[in-house]
Amino acid sequence: MFQLTIRRRGAQAVVAQCVTALSVMALSVLAWLSADHVADDRGSDSSEKAFMVILAIALGGAVSAAAIAFVASKTSLFQ
Repeated sequence: MFQLTIRRRGAQAVVAQCVTALSVMALSVLAWLSADHVADDRGSDSSEKAFMVILAIALGGAVSAAAIAFVASKTSLFQ
C-alpha cells in the first residue's frame, strides 16, 4: 500500500514535468513566431553597439581581476 502511494506520486510528478516541459516548448515556439514581426529596431546604431562592446570588455576585465584577487588571497593562506 505504501509503495503504491509512492508510485502514484512519482507518476504524478512525471506527468507534471511533462506538462511543464510541453508548456515551455509551446511558449518558446510562440515567442519565436512572434519575433518575426518586430515593430522597432532599437539598438542598431553603431555607437550603441560599440558602447556595449566596451562595457562587456570592461565588465569581463573587472570580473577577471576580482577572481584573480580572490584566488590569490585564498592561496596565500596556505603559504
